[in-house]
Amino acid sequence: MSPAIALKRPLVLMYHGVGTRPARQDPFCLFVPPDTLRRQLRGLLDRGWTPLTLGRYLSGDFPSHSVLVTFDDGYRALLDEGLPILNELGFPATAFVLSGVLGGRSTWMAEMPDEPLLDAEGVRALVDAGLDVECHGWDHSDMANAGPGTLSRNLVDAAAVLADITGRRARAFAYPYGTHDAAVRRAVAEAGFEIAFSVHEGAGRHAVPRVDINATEIGATFRLKTWRGYSAVRRMSGAVPSLRPTLHSLIGSADRS
Repeated sequence: MSPAIALKRPLVLMYHGVGTRPARQDPFCLFVPPDTLRRQLRGLLDRGWTPLTLGRYLSGDFPSHSVLVTFDDGYRALLDEGLPILNELGFPATAFVLSGVLGGRSTWMAEMPDEPLLDAEGVRALVDAGLDVECHGWDHSDMANAGPGTLSRNLVDAAAVLADITGRRARAFAYPYGTHDAAVRRAVAEAGFEIAFSVHEGAGRHAVPRVDINATEIGATFRLKTWRGYSAVRRMSGAVPSLRPTLHSLIGSADRS
């Protein structure tokens, strides 16, 4: 990874699923409706943001107003409902999939265990469409404080399975739940990943923070989250737990009924 990334880090957005789900089916607000995704990505383009492939992100060759869009977990709906929008807008994206549960369901979440996941054919379809498909581990295990066996399965084994499907070695890793510690960051580097992404807590190139985009966003909150100072404000708000919910209640949120 180029040292330039540390000097002019692009905005990195973290999505999960694409689709319309009522709150009772999606209590974690993971699925962004297709029309909302289209408006958000079109708005970025209209405001002059340059969307990046993973390769361009890693090269460090990008303008200052750049964005890397990522999708975690590998839901089937990304292929069915998200890919047509990405193709329509010519917007590149990076998908992080779980190698050990391809073709399965989201059973790691007791509250919503039945969401279909991409199978190997779906992963290849994303690759053929030009998306970067990278590693999210084996089965969505929390890797902070994990033992050697768990680390090996989620890094070495997961990368090997993904390489067999895509025909190339994964370059990037995304931590399930966004959690990480020094040991797992070291293991990620030793496993050969060029970069790894967390959520809010960053720690160098093997824990690059991202901004989460979820089903509650309206235009105003999306623009707030793509403001350059948002990440710093969010970190500071950790000292005042009630601050973020208060701000969101004042700005508003999407109707999920």
